[in-house]
Amino acid sequence: MWADLEQEYGDRIEFFSVDRETEEGREFIREHGLPVGQPGFVVYNAAGEVTYAALGPTRPDGVRDLVESVLPQ
Repeated sequence: MWADLEQEYGDRIEFFSVDRETEEGREFIREHGLPVGQPGFVVYNAAGEVTYAALGPTRPDGVRDLVESVLPQ
């Protein structure tokens, strides 16, 4: 799912994943108060502010709708 979204929208927004097995990943998780054992999805605006966060598995169509809602115009 993520690879498809990045391929489709990657020229307009940046995607990145966080590996919770690395120190950088654990630091990111701590900074954002995310549970360690759950997948999450976080959206930042251009100023670096969190505009959306979801915990747990996310439906692919829901993620696509969210990505489209935050695309720069």
